[in-house]
Amino acid sequence: MFRGILQRWFHDRHTAALKLTSQLTTAADGAIGVKDEEARYMLVYPIRFYTFHVKDGGLDGNVDLTTKTCTCKEFDVDQLPCAHALTCIRLRGFLFVDYCSPYYSSAFLATTYSGEIHPVGQPSEWLVPEDIASIIVHPPVGRRGPGRPKQNHTPSFGEEVTKRSCTTCHRIGHNSHTCTYPKSSRPSSAMGNISEIGEASGSHN
Repeated sequence: MFRGILQRWFHDRHTAALKLTSQLTTAADGAIGVKDEEARYMLVYPIRFYTFHVKDGGLDGNVDLTTKTCTCKEFDVDQLPCAHALTCIRLRGFLFVDYCSPYYSSAFLATTYSGEIHPVGQPSEWLVPEDIASIIVHPPVGRRGPGRPKQNHTPSFGEEVTKRSCTTCHRIGHNSHTCTYPKSSRPSSAMGNISEIGEASGSHN
């Protein structure tokens, strides 16, 4: 199953990479296009031939094209020109592709998936070395803890936690099946209806 999936992935992605007409991958090309649109509204103030101060109306950037860095850190981390850097690259008439990591190139993508995944054949046809075939794999040594395994979902960072409430006592933190409050302390829907009727009749008097 997994071998078949990998075989299909490598074939399809290698074929798609060979059909690319751009020097960069589709994702990298799209990212550059978005940043280039932002760069059109920035002002560039050259410091030296390869260093610049770029004003974008908010978080300004100091760009160094020799080290491929910017104080916004996007150029440094992504290894793809940020909007500040693209403004400077356009000012000098350079090619932005020269400032992208080779990992974003379509040629590198094609190389990544150039490997071939072949069928492994039937298990009866496998030539397994004796030192491997003699190995007996035992179950894990670790012991399972007492009680039922935890079923509660652990929320991820920033995930909003929904608090459940009991439909019987209307308190938060449990449901009607696990409600431990005595029935006398639970609000009665019938009593609520009677009080509402009494209030309604009193308003007519």
